[in-house]
Amino acid sequence: MSAKDKLVGAPCPNQQHADLSANRKTGSFSRANRLLTAKQFSHVFETPYKRHHAYLLILVRKNSSYNNSDGKIQLARLGLAVAKKNIKLAVRRNRFKRIVRESFRQHKVQLAGLDIVVLAKHAANGATSQQLRTVLEQQWQHLAKQFNIPSY
Repeated sequence: MSAKDKLVGAPCPNQQHADLSANRKTGSFSRANRLLTAKQFSHVFETPYKRHHAYLLILVRKNSSYNNSDGKIQLARLGLAVAKKNIKLAVRRNRFKRIVRESFRQHKVQLAGLDIVVLAKHAANGATSQQLRTVLEQQWQHLAKQFNIPSY
């Protein structure tokens, strides 16, 4: 067995395992902050509160998996649905998703307790990054106000 074979799959000695507290930083976007399963997405699609804009559609519903009365932390969770039909080039689809994730990550504290699905519209294909950030900022503020979430 060569030295190269020994290194494959082995953790880097300089790499330290992150503990669970590292995922709770306000700046992170952990798995707990994502809608992952079809069941989680369908919960939001059943009876959502809708916010329309030329670039995107936001569907929101109070999340049921985290209950504050039980002493659990309420988290905001994000799901993305970006169809090839609306944004044809993968580069642009990925840029849209990256911008939405980053904006959500910065505002997730003020959106605590909400499950959010963001769907891209065709007009988002021609939007600049700054236009998307501005629209998202306005939408997050409106949602926080609509659901009476105290700002920190």
